[in-house]
Amino acid sequence: MRTMNGSTNETADTEACIFELSFRIPISILFVATFLLSLSENVLVTIVISIDKKLRRPSNGYLLSLALTDISISIGLIPLEMTYVWSYPKWPLGSTGTNFLNSVWLFSIAGSFITLLVITVDRYRAVMSVVRYRDIASWRRTFAIVGLVWIYVVTIVVLMGLFAFEPITEETYEWNVNFKFYYAFLAMHIVLPMLLISAFYYKIYKKAVENRQQLLSRGQVHPGTATSSDTVTETRLEVKMAKTVAFVFMFLVIVWMPVLILEIFYAIGSQSCVVGQLGVVSVWLTCSNGAINPIVYSLRNKDFHRSMLQLIRCKRPRSASAYRLPH
Repeated sequence: MRTMNGSTNETADTEACIFELSFRIPISILFVATFLLSLSENVLVTIVISIDKKLRRPSNGYLLSLALTDISISIGLIPLEMTYVWSYPKWPLGSTGTNFLNSVWLFSIAGSFITLLVITVDRYRAVMSVVRYRDIASWRRTFAIVGLVWIYVVTIVVLMGLFAFEPITEETYEWNVNFKFYYAFLAMHIVLPMLLISAFYYKIYKKAVENRQQLLSRGQVHPGTATSSDTVTETRLEVKMAKTVAFVFMFLVIVWMPVLILEIFYAIGSQSCVVGQLGVVSVWLTCSNGAINPIVYSLRNKDFHRSMLQLIRCKRPRSASAYRLPH
């Protein structure tokens, strides 16, 4: 597999390249551990957001969508990638398995970056206008946007399958996505979202600094003292959430950067065994992002941490009325 696993066709050289047990066993352990962690953590995130009214903010609705995306990636990508590792250079799943694996890979790209872009736009709006997200209409609007994102991602993957996938053989796995379509896909769903997210966060940072300076100049907030101002409280909440999403974005860039670097080697025609093994490792890194995100939510958000611990201890989270919410 050119994007993830090195080779496009099985030549004499690539047939001589075999994944030894010294590579298969460690990478399989990593894949299994990542699968269990990502699946359990994101299922936990999905449940706590669904049942804890305290967490029903639009920002968390988007995080719910990201958790579902990570669940889908773990279930769809990891088992097939492990099949590839243990059966290489053969491929027991035929052309159907090849097309499905390549489709899941495209879904993992578009789903992750488009969802994070939507979350960033939401944070931008919240910090810039201090939008109040307490009403049911906001929650429903969030799910409508999430639904549109999923429709877009599924549609673009289906279109790629219809128009960009090339005929392949049954016996071997091949990266059969037309390169012209694929690199355009990468530009639209990795490079462009990264640039836009970076631009939005630059503006969020400037706005956060500006708000704090204004509040200090008006005497509304004093360093080291508490304030009961609803506006200040809301601003702090939105900025903190924006910082959380920034951490998610940072880890997303870190785990996807090896993929983009490997694309350079694939573009110049490198088909070595080392590149092939690095391709498998890069897939594991992208999957590991699903296990990292819930940890970031928990560490950055006390409500998440509390609700997740209560659920682990088989205690139902308290209703929203048990908490004092900002008016």
